[in-house]
Amino acid sequence: MKAVTILLMALVVAISARCVRDNTTGQPGCKKQEELTQGVWRHNHDPTAYWECVKLNEPGVLKRCGSETAFHPTLLECVNWDEWEWEPSCAPISRPDN
Repeated sequence: MKAVTILLMALVVAISARCVRDNTTGQPGCKKQEELTQGVWRHNHDPTAYWECVKLNEPGVLKRCGSETAFHPTLLECVNWDEWEWEPSCAPISRPDN
């Protein structure tokens, strides 16, 4: 039982370490291939918007979900509001040069 508890705690720490709390809009710099591969990133202040990495080393482009939808940060797509869930905002891998 003790081993399971320790394992679960380690898993929580590992997952938490991936997310650095972010209070910006969340615009990615799209400076890493990982960002281009993922393609889209949540807008931290507007759930009806998201950022798209189109080209390496060019900041993410603002996009909007369709009517009656919001960007789901885990599914990485626009979903109906009844499917949308709030999640803590995490910093993108890189930031634009502003």
